[in-house]
Amino acid sequence: MDMSLTATILEKTTLSEQVKTYILNLITEQKLNPGTEVPSEKQLIETLGVSRGVIREAFQSLSTLGVLDISSGKRPRVQTVNPTALGTIFHYSMATRQVSASQILELRCALEVNCAGLAAIHGTEQDFEQLREEMKQIRISFGNHQQFIIHDARFHLILASATNNPLYSLLLQALRASLEESIAAGLQAQDSQKHAEQIVDFHQQITDCVCARDAEGARKMMQAHFDSAINALINSSKI
Repeated sequence: MDMSLTATILEKTTLSEQVKTYILNLITEQKLNPGTEVPSEKQLIETLGVSRGVIREAFQSLSTLGVLDISSGKRPRVQTVNPTALGTIFHYSMATRQVSASQILELRCALEVNCAGLAAIHGTEQDFEQLREEMKQIRISFGNHQQFIIHDARFHLILASATNNPLYSLLLQALRASLEESIAAGLQAQDSQKHAEQIVDFHQQITDCVCARDAEGARKMMQAHFDSAINALINSSKI
């Protein structure tokens, strides 16, 4: 291997990392909010004395991490937190068999049980109304696996939002994204009237407890939901 070429690659990588660190420190020190512009390519070239390619590499890296929005034709802005980067990590952790679907489900269960309790405590009447409406859609759509998964996801994200802690929404979206196909396969494998009624009933009991601000009851019902419905998916050997 050409050692001069290797040195050049390492040098560029080091410069890109330095630019990335500079931008991250800038965001932290200036307390920049989502949507706020960061220095342009031209400004960073003048300030840091590096090439346009190095700046773009740093921008791309920060975009992949979900820190910057680098939409074409626009000056880079601080990105609103989103689950994309975490979702990618979970997806490839499963794809490379470093973690299993059941391990992700165990983590999701721990989060969702606490989530249900916090939603009962911190949720607003608007949150509760949205939850009731999504509950109706779950009942209507259960026979349609694709639609059920959509409404089930919304149901759990409403609960996450109602906790008044954005980290729950972030984590649950990232965890669920890596399990969509497995959940669908499990639903098909467990397709029976009894199972359908059980899943819908657990969602209804969770809704009732949360809307009644019964935090302990909401936690118990969410735990029962995972112990029954989600464990059934694991035992189906489809995930």
